[in-house]
Amino acid sequence: MNCRALSFMIGSILAASLVISGCAAQDSLLVYCGAGMREPMEEIADLFFEEEGVEIQYTFAGSAQLLSQIELYQTGDLYMPGARSDIEAAMEKGFVDETRDVVYHVPCIITPKGNPASVESLEDLAESGVRVALGDPAGPAIGKVSKSILEGQGIWEEVVHNRVVSSGTVNELVVYISMEQADAAIVWEDLVDPEMMDEVEIPLEMNGVKVVSIGTLVFSEDEEKADKFMNFVASEEGKAVFADHGFVAYPDPRYEGTS
Repeated sequence: MNCRALSFMIGSILAASLVISGCAAQDSLLVYCGAGMREPMEEIADLFFEEEGVEIQYTFAGSAQLLSQIELYQTGDLYMPGARSDIEAAMEKGFVDETRDVVYHVPCIITPKGNPASVESLEDLAESGVRVALGDPAGPAIGKVSKSILEGQGIWEEVVHNRVVSSGTVNELVVYISMEQADAAIVWEDLVDPEMMDEVEIPLEMNGVKVVSIGTLVFSEDEEKADKFMNFVASEEGKAVFADHGFVAYPDPRYEGTS
């Protein structure tokens, strides 16, 4: 069994257990959330519980894996993937009702501390001998975005030749860089730990900045609470939590026109 299949199986088992426990628990909501937003969303869940007395249960995974779980189980209350395009895909399938835009995901390049391979640009990812970690284009939002960025520069095939890992979540890419198992990776800017890694910015005209949205699922058995949590996440209080974790709140004039 390959790593991607194993990851999906584990994620599906965890999701199933949360669905079962979520159905049994009163005053709780089940949220399918992109793995890269774990820290701010867990903090927001604590704040929401203090204000509303409603427990938030999460299943964290890559955006595509989450959508597959939603399609399989057709239960739960909210979906918050790493890019608006994944919300739109869920809406096309008839799974998502209302949505709110919350923050931006800004891609960047990270390297181990000291940048031992001297990666200074996207083009450097295509240089011979550079070990690159990428998100799976069929998995997390960062995987799809990375492929689009690199294709835009005409270097996708060259970078794939240098790829040493294709990850199911953006968090795994950060781990690979922190452990110096790769020379560079494309991740979301909000995940950069300056004590553990160096950041190389991607010029805006070459980048693929994405809007992160949250949406209510049509399967929710408590639409009122689901709406409350969605609005809380997208409120000034919710966005402030994201800002504390390095995110840029929506809207921002620098990223006007991004999707």
